[in-house]
Amino acid sequence: METIFLIGGSGFIGKNLVLHLKSKYRIVVFDKFIDEKFFEQTPEIDRYKIDLVNDQIPEHLESPEFIINLASIVTAERDLSLFDGLISSNFKILLNLYNRFKTCSKLKILMQFGSSEEYGSENSPFVETMRENPHSPYGLIKQLTTNTALMLNQNYNFPIMVVRPGNLFGTFQSKDKFIPYIIGQLKHNLPLNVSPCEQKRDFIFVSDFSWALDCLIDNYKKCIGEIVNISSGKSISLKSIIEICKTELNSTSIVNYGALPYREKEIMDLKCSVDKLSEIIGQPIHFDIETRLKEYVFSVH
Repeated sequence: METIFLIGGSGFIGKNLVLHLKSKYRIVVFDKFIDEKFFEQTPEIDRYKIDLVNDQIPEHLESPEFIINLASIVTAERDLSLFDGLISSNFKILLNLYNRFKTCSKLKILMQFGSSEEYGSENSPFVETMRENPHSPYGLIKQLTTNTALMLNQNYNFPIMVVRPGNLFGTFQSKDKFIPYIIGQLKHNLPLNVSPCEQKRDFIFVSDFSWALDCLIDNYKKCIGEIVNISSGKSISLKSIIEICKTELNSTSIVNYGALPYREKEIMDLKCSVDKLSEIIGQPIHFDIETRLKEYVFSVH
């Protein structure tokens, strides 16, 4: 059984990948924080509490065939004071992983996570060959790590790729994120104070994302040196999401659209092309956001 090192594997996406991939691969998780309650349910998963900004993965551990680097601070805020933390949690960890595994002949590919926020706000749907124009510190640092990853491949022949996810939602997601938050409010018939919510986002359910990433691992030879979007390829307004959930829950919540302003330089239509993903895995992409929402809405407590 081949081994995957899952960096930042104790978070939202990591837990879902553990559950999806554990029957097919040996999974080893590295994270600054380990959710032991979750891993008690998966005792076969080795995990190590480690700060990869400052420390290296121990040399005595058997090298993996695959590395998935999820480690990052994720934020949509525009505060420039965030740069130091973002650089550490993204750029420094990438360089530490490169230095640790640059001579590892066993490694088939390192999957570095970027973000659809790298693209900016214009010319949606976003294609991987577009020049990026990020509007947030998070998007800018993700662009830096993407360009660094491609440079490591081009200059040093390091087997690396960049995955750019759409807006993920699903099991284990923090309750303060948009979809879990609005479902929680609607379930308790509490008011919602939101922006006009006309902005559109390309949401993908985390189990669909895990499936697509698994397909990329199967086709890793086609991915080396590439950027690949993983999303639904469609966008839906935040207002539509609220109304779908409100109807499903028969909620009496009052939704105050426009009570909050849009963020500065708000992206009004974030949609990613999935043509490249479809070409690599050899099948069309059909992810139904409305069906997934209706399935998910009753699982949020």
